[in-house]
Amino acid sequence: MSAAVADINRSGGVHGRTLRILALDDAGNSRQRQANLAELTEKEKVFALFGAFGPLGTRETLLHAQRTSTLFFGSSTGLRGLSTPQALPAFSIRPDVGGEAETLVHRFIDETGKNRISVFYGDDVHGAEYLDAVRSALEKKRLTVHSFASPDENSDTKTAAQRLLSSKPDAIVISAPPEITANFIRNIRENDGTIVLLVVSHADPIALADTLMNRGLGVVLSQAVPFPYYRRIPAVNAYAAAVDAFKKEDPTIEMDFPGFEAYLNVRAFAHILRQSPSPPAPPTFIQTAYKQFEVDLGGFRFSFSENRHAGSEEIYLIQIAPGGFVSPIRSFSELYAFHP
Repeated sequence: MSAAVADINRSGGVHGRTLRILALDDAGNSRQRQANLAELTEKEKVFALFGAFGPLGTRETLLHAQRTSTLFFGSSTGLRGLSTPQALPAFSIRPDVGGEAETLVHRFIDETGKNRISVFYGDDVHGAEYLDAVRSALEKKRLTVHSFASPDENSDTKTAAQRLLSSKPDAIVISAPPEITANFIRNIRENDGTIVLLVVSHADPIALADTLMNRGLGVVLSQAVPFPYYRRIPAVNAYAAAVDAFKKEDPTIEMDFPGFEAYLNVRAFAHILRQSPSPPAPPTFIQTAYKQFEVDLGGFRFSFSENRHAGSEEIYLIQIAPGGFVSPIRSFSELYAFHP
């Protein structure tokens, strides 16, 4: 986000104004998060709340934005409440959990001919939404969830893994925090290398691949943005240039999937802001957002309307490759076979 904002400001900003990020860390604490949100909206009187990470942080930010009539843009979590008209004043480029689950489930069934799909979900709002979303996706195929399980109260995944293994699924959709996801995959792979494991996009694929290495071979991960290392995509080239320029301020910055999604969210936000009347105001921003249709950011398109607050319906699939790397896949026939 900082790299994107710096790039926009170098080119003159928006309507002659520079953009500024006020980043407050809540350290995962709900009480601190509420204090931060109050400081941003009441003291700093920010134009918009931007980003918000994790399902709980996103839910609390959305509720605060609605209470204070503050614009909320660019969440990295596709909660269903963000994509509906009732989400006013929230917008994000990523599909909601329903669209993501439907893409994963339907592509797996259509491309493999298999349909026994189980769900491993974390004990949080995001996990519950994905379980419901997979149910809905399967109902459209006149199917039901084959089996489902979540970690125990100590976040241990062994019992859940055994329960799902005993039901002999063809695939397991996984929606859980990163550490729990990694442990669950290890538990499954210790006993079965044939089940296709489908991890939904709120997990950072590079971090997960680095954690699992070859133990994660062939694990599929859905993403809300294109592969961020394909320089043939103009948006990736622009992202790479922004990151390179920002290295002078932060040498630790690297290109990755969450970073590319944040970058595209800032680009989409700035595009709408430029088309809004000056001086900018949230109500006119929202009305301008509703008019965005198939806006091309350079290989990534987004649209908004009064009935659609999720800018994109595209889901991109990647897999964990040998050595703990990640690579894009065009179909499930391209998966690496797991070998113990």
